[in-house]
Amino acid sequence: MEEQKKEIPNSWEFNCFGCSPTNEHGLQLRFYLSKKGCYAEYTVSSYFCGFDQWVHGGIIASMLDEVAAWSIMSHLFRVGITREITTKYLNPVQVNTIIYVEGEIVSSDEKNAIVRSRITSKDGVVLAEAESKWSLPSTSTLAKIAGIDEEELDQLFQRVIKPIKQLHA
Repeated sequence: MEEQKKEIPNSWEFNCFGCSPTNEHGLQLRFYLSKKGCYAEYTVSSYFCGFDQWVHGGIIASMLDEVAAWSIMSHLFRVGITREITTKYLNPVQVNTIIYVEGEIVSSDEKNAIVRSRITSKDGVVLAEAESKWSLPSTSTLAKIAGIDEEELDQLFQRVIKPIKQLHA
């Protein structure tokens, strides 16, 4: 998983639950580049507890979705929209323990991507996994969906994507 750790710069300006460093109620995931995607080393706070000392299933799905999104940004240099995600909960994810959240692009073309993601324990046990299908819309389509000016959105994407591209140099 780790040759030389390359943290993916996060200059995303929205208050994303999964990755925003300024969302005090969010996960604040920090991602690192891998060969076909990215990963995070993370300790889930007991704030996100479901049953007993296990991480809530919705939080697990959110982490799997988020790592898939950042895998797309870090390798395809695009912003994707989740169309479908199938999540398998294989073993309990304990709160307050180190886990690894990993995403890997399986396939992609100009309009679509498929990403596999998983959560493993520190000793390599697979705790949860997902396969997600993504749309890779144009900036103009995303701007229409979000109700944002296309030029502003394009500038935002350039600020986010340009530093990520530099990691690959």
